Amino acid sequence: MKTNNPYLKIGGLLTPFLWPENRKDLRVRVVVSIICMILAKVASVYTPLILGKSVDSLNDLSNGINLYILMPIALIISYGFARVASLLFGEMRDAFFSKVSQYAIRDVALTIFKHLHSLSLQFHLTRQTGGLSRYIDRGTKGIEFLLRYVLFNVVPTFIEIVLVTFILFFLYGYLFALITFFTITIYVVLTFSITQWRIKFRRDMNAADNSISTKMVDSLINFETVKYFGNERHEFKRLDESLEKYEFAANKSRYSLSLLNIAQTFVIMSGITIMLILTTFGIRNGAISVGGFVVINAYMLQLYQPLNFLGTVYREIRQALIDMENMFKLLDEKSNIINDGEVVLVNNKTDIEFRNVKFGYEERRVVIKGISFKVPNGKKVAIVGPTGSGKSTISRLLFRFYDPLEGDIVINNENLKNITQESLRQKIGVVPQDTVLFNDTIYYNISYGNPSASQDEVFSAAKVAGIHDFIESIPDQYNTLVGERGLKLSGGEKQRIAIARTILKNPSIFFFDEATSALDSSTEKDIQENLEKISKGKTTLVIAHRLSTTADSDNIIVLDKGEIIEQGTHEELLALDKIYKTMWEKQKKIN
Repeated sequence: MKTNNPYLKIGGLLTPFLWPENRKDLRVRVVVSIICMILAKVASVYTPLILGKSVDSLNDLSNGINLYILMPIALIISYGFARVASLLFGEMRDAFFSKVSQYAIRDVALTIFKHLHSLSLQFHLTRQTGGLSRYIDRGTKGIEFLLRYVLFNVVPTFIEIVLVTFILFFLYGYLFALITFFTITIYVVLTFSITQWRIKFRRDMNAADNSISTKMVDSLINFETVKYFGNERHEFKRLDESLEKYEFAANKSRYSLSLLNIAQTFVIMSGITIMLILTTFGIRNGAISVGGFVVINAYMLQLYQPLNFLGTVYREIRQALIDMENMFKLLDEKSNIINDGEVVLVNNKTDIEFRNVKFGYEERRVVIKGISFKVPNGKKVAIVGPTGSGKSTISRLLFRFYDPLEGDIVINNENLKNITQESLRQKIGVVPQDTVLFNDTIYYNISYGNPSASQDEVFSAAKVAGIHDFIESIPDQYNTLVGERGLKLSGGEKQRIAIARTILKNPSIFFFDEATSALDSSTEKDIQENLEKISKGKTTLVIAHRLSTTADSDNIIVLDKGEIIEQGTHEELLALDKIYKTMWEKQKKIN
């Protein structure tokens, strides 16, 4: 049954992780944990009663008969056992449930991570990485807090309150039960009211914390850009604005917490004081023993200890729910890729065709305006044109990061929408213009093209990409860490690593998006020859500014403002004596 209540929704989302269908051992642990919780609470409720009996039994010691000392000693030992049993069962409860909670946290985090990877490129282009990581981090921590305190602290505490109220009613009369009930009720209402008021300060803290994290991550990722423009002070000022907001909200939160603690103590101690005064009159009248005085005081103090943290626990529970809500909201994010196909690409022969494809990142701004072209199996097709003409967008459409607004993209006479994304992307090897590397070793980044590849295969790919000798010349060789986004390497070195990992992938379709743009002319020529060798007989789509790298293509498409204005072989386009020839002549003069 669907619900609009976010907290019930969170409960519904969390339940399968706490009671997993495929893990009977974890279900057993949940049941055993609940049994241990009940036993711990029973032992806890009986402890004050045993203590009261022990105090009353001390009166018999004045008789001087040695036999009478056995009763208080037995009761004192029982008191000790009850205290130990309460602690023992509590620890057993936590120990048994630990595996359940940690499994739930692990499974939730993995589910969120998988979902984020299933989202479209559009989401990842607009996300704030720092804030996103904080959502996941706080959300998973919120699960642990919620499970620990709600299931095994808050619920048992309220059960204990009910039990204690009944015990006081049957042992000492309705007045004591009423005072306990009203004291706890006022305490809880007051705590919830003040804590509810305090939540806005915590939200402000979280908003400022997200802003701090986002600004820090963005600034550090763009470290070189900051230095290029000498904008350190600007970055410091931006961060300090968020830090100042966090400081203000944190102080407000702390002041309001002091107010809550004072109010809680006043209420609970007022109730205890009234009950102890009544107990004093009861002792004078002979209706209550001295042991009863101890029992009533012990019960109230026993209830006060967990209730003393009720405000904090309630606030943290609310915050945990908010954090979890923010995290689970990520599951509501939908990909703009509406469906995944069912057809699996298994044939290494790949014909590609764009049929009247129209696309825009926004409906008001159309980037590709109804283009049609073919890339026959085993042929090389190049796309050239000025910056902003829509060349790189074609690679994103082919890789199905986006779906066309109109028209179809077809591989082997099968619409791209009918092909599974996994099999499609396994068949395509992309060398992008802007290479981003993992903050790991060179070996890891190359082997990412095929994680199961052998060392010899990785080395061979590096040799074809023309970077093996460079790697061997540096101190740590293939174990060299490339830094955040590969910042420790030059643009050309990063691009050659990107080429190497694509070679290692051994795809059926090669897509080179300005694959040699960061290389010098000599290196570019060497790698170009290697790329021609590895892509020979395979379907290849090339995007390039340098026309010299595309001259041997089977077909060259000239794109401008999202439209195909010319196409043909190098010789045919020169013979047309139009845009392509003009571009060719200009580049010849520069070279």
